[in-house]
Amino acid sequence: MVSTVQAISQLQIDSVNVVRRAHYMPVFARLGAYDIGSLDKVLSTPGGPLTEYWAHEASVVSSELVPDLRLWQRRTWIDKSDGFTDEQQDLSHRVMDYLAANPGSSAREISSALDVAPASSKEHWGWNWNDTKYVTESLFARAKILTLGRNSQFERRYALAHDVLGKPLEIDGLHRQAALERLIDRSLAAQGIATAHCVAEYFRLPIRDVKSALAHQAAAGRIEQVQVSGLADPCYMVLGTKIPRKIEPDLRLLSPFDSMVFNRRRLERFFNFEYRIEIYVPEHKRRYGYYVFPVLYGDEFVGRVDLKADRARGVLHAKSVHFERGWETEAHPPLLAELERMAGWLRLDAVQVGL
Repeated sequence: MVSTVQAISQLQIDSVNVVRRAHYMPVFARLGAYDIGSLDKVLSTPGGPLTEYWAHEASVVSSELVPDLRLWQRRTWIDKSDGFTDEQQDLSHRVMDYLAANPGSSAREISSALDVAPASSKEHWGWNWNDTKYVTESLFARAKILTLGRNSQFERRYALAHDVLGKPLEIDGLHRQAALERLIDRSLAAQGIATAHCVAEYFRLPIRDVKSALAHQAAAGRIEQVQVSGLADPCYMVLGTKIPRKIEPDLRLLSPFDSMVFNRRRLERFFNFEYRIEIYVPEHKRRYGYYVFPVLYGDEFVGRVDLKADRARGVLHAKSVHFERGWETEAHPPLLAELERMAGWLRLDAVQVGL
């Protein structure tokens, strides 16, 4: 399981739990049924190979990537430390001291222990942060603190970075270019083949720096520049990448936040597949549904399934199924088999297709 996560470098995290939390789903898509407790245990173990940090978005990442990501992430909307008041600066020190003695604490627990007042405003539905939350998020963005997994309320369990990693976090600002090239290598390895935009988007890296680094690495013979039929932009691969002549049809459902589908432009350009998340679209304007899983069959995207785990009824509900033209006859039987396999993993008793 760990090697699978490291191969794709990140599992994007999202709070939506319509089927199962987003970071659990990509492992199932690649390995089948597995014990999510094993992933939770790895994330909550100090010195483990995986932790949480900012990548494409907030993500489970290889612990070894944190120093490089720290150098290249630009989350200014999260890190407000440059504008902290004296009281907030003092609170930052108090939070660090508290976590030194109490690793694995949530912002809510820290607020209670340090007697920090709740947010004065309740006007925003999801961002009513008090000072502790602003401080912990800023410390996390700067990798001063990291996480030992999340609790049952899906809150980050913060700890000092060296406690999470099992060693001091070394940020080598003098070698930012080397860090960028390592991130580029991981991005290429995860995607197989990619344009400069694909490489940059995978970890939210600045496109100008990525283009320059790719050209330099290709000229030096450290990566391979190739051309893909139908694409004007040059593409890049890790040296020695093997392109299979044939891919056996094997149907998998990819969650909306899977690293293979979160770059919508890549889906359209490489797979001729248009996909949008419609969670925030009014129901009467949705084309395919609320929480839609793209259907990957072999090396082609052949449809979309709007899924919901109806835990009260013990049913995995495929509320709607939409196949691309010409694929329904061939892809429908393996889709049903995959739905049954997912239902078993989710410990649901049955599959329902349609309303």
